[in-house]
Amino acid sequence: MFLLNTDVNLAEKYERFGSEVIPKVVDSLHWFAPELQLAIFAIAVLLLDLFLPRKMSKHIAWLAIGGLIYAAATTFGLHHEEKKLFLGMIAIDSYSVFFKAFFLLGGIPFVLLSYVSKELENARMGEYYAILLATILGGMLMASANHILMAFMALELLSLGSYVLVGYHKRQNKSSEASLKYIIYGSVASAIMAYGLSILYGLSGSGEIPKILATLTADEGMGFAGFFALLLTFMGLAYKMATIPMHFWSPDVYEGAPTPITAFLSVASKAAGFALAMRLFGSFSLDVAPEAGGIDYSELWPIFLIVIAIVTMTLGNLAALTQTNVKRLFAYSSIAHAGYMMMGVVLLQIQGIEDQAAGFGISSVAYYLLAYLAMNLGAFAVVVLLENKTGSVELEEYAGLGWKAPFLGFSLVIFLFSLVGIPPTGGFMGKFQLIMAAVNSRGALPEGTEFLSAMILVMVAFALLNTAVSVYYYLKIIKTMFFSKIDTNAEKIAVPVLGSVVVALCLLLTIYLFVSASSLITETLHLEIYTGA
Repeated sequence: MFLLNTDVNLAEKYERFGSEVIPKVVDSLHWFAPELQLAIFAIAVLLLDLFLPRKMSKHIAWLAIGGLIYAAATTFGLHHEEKKLFLGMIAIDSYSVFFKAFFLLGGIPFVLLSYVSKELENARMGEYYAILLATILGGMLMASANHILMAFMALELLSLGSYVLVGYHKRQNKSSEASLKYIIYGSVASAIMAYGLSILYGLSGSGEIPKILATLTADEGMGFAGFFALLLTFMGLAYKMATIPMHFWSPDVYEGAPTPITAFLSVASKAAGFALAMRLFGSFSLDVAPEAGGIDYSELWPIFLIVIAIVTMTLGNLAALTQTNVKRLFAYSSIAHAGYMMMGVVLLQIQGIEDQAAGFGISSVAYYLLAYLAMNLGAFAVVVLLENKTGSVELEEYAGLGWKAPFLGFSLVIFLFSLVGIPPTGGFMGKFQLIMAAVNSRGALPEGTEFLSAMILVMVAFALLNTAVSVYYYLKIIKTMFFSKIDTNAEKIAVPVLGSVVVALCLLLTIYLFVSASSLITETLHLEIYTGA
């Protein structure tokens, strides 16, 4: 910003720009290599499609997969340390590295599902894969954003790409309607978030997230203006996480979008929202007492998030009970799981909580997202493969699936058990870790926070009750697959090899996350968010 300083003559400004700014930007490029590589591959995919006939267009998927693998290898190959890039716009830390790897490696099965899906069989796919890579890039930037401008631009990059992918079937009314609803709702959410971020900037005089959070809770604690700004910012992020009250778009968008994109929205888009939410709300210092007679709104903030978590998981599960369309059922299920993951975000906000307990907040959400990637993506892989045969995602089409396609039926049972939280699956360990972290956090609370401690217990109780509720609608799918009356002479469903590979990998990962839970959770405990000024 020194270029705007009128006390320095123009020659000195440009001299300082060349000696201070440019070297820092050039040095940042080395650490920014995975993002640059992914952007280059996205452009290459788009350009290559111009020279290929339509029938060859879908095979560009392999170039997109190559780009994801190459960028992931670069991510693991770089020696990472806590530092700022591009004059504070981006942070490099173990937290951002984890989510970069999550989006890059997790993006591969989404590309494969798009490749095998008959919904997209006759479409030009170059721009599809290019936009998909761009949205993954947006998720990576959301996880590493250290400045509110970068956070907002990354969110918009992810959102704009998602709007286009949801409406990729331009001639299908449901797809176009879903895209329009998503755009309108996303635009409102973005505007609300932008207003909240502008207030945060006005209160702190800085756009860097650690400085903003330090200012909010300095001296007398958080005031009403800070609480209001955080509330608006949360509302903007809530639509990506699909939490109350910004969840209304999910069922219609999930139903109208191509099924591979529904899977992408349910996992990757949600993970990006939580990654940015934890970075924005995870660096507080909430142990400052307010002035005599004043109100420290930092005490109300975790209570607000607890209420959001309870209402989100409850509404999502109750609404899923009556669904007969599998994509809508998984939409409400996704809302419920967002409520569970909000429990981990709550742990980052609790006043006076010890660093170790706060670390469990990041760890529990990170591990749960890994489990959710495996089990939800696996479930959607089965949905895609069955939809290829029947052209429908209604529950009645699953009648006898366990006998007509035993591998798909068995795999879907494991994925549904994991979504419920039944051992031996990663979903069980994910919920167990979240619940135990919440219960143990009460021991780190200071005196005078009995109400907050009680609210945590209420949140845990609702999580357990909602898990029991979810058993009904997940078992309804299993009942339809194995116990519905079917024609015993019905033809067996042939499953393509590539589709079987995706399902098998998700199945193995779901079991592996249970078997190796201890070591994986220990690794996620080392994830740290950059808090330097």
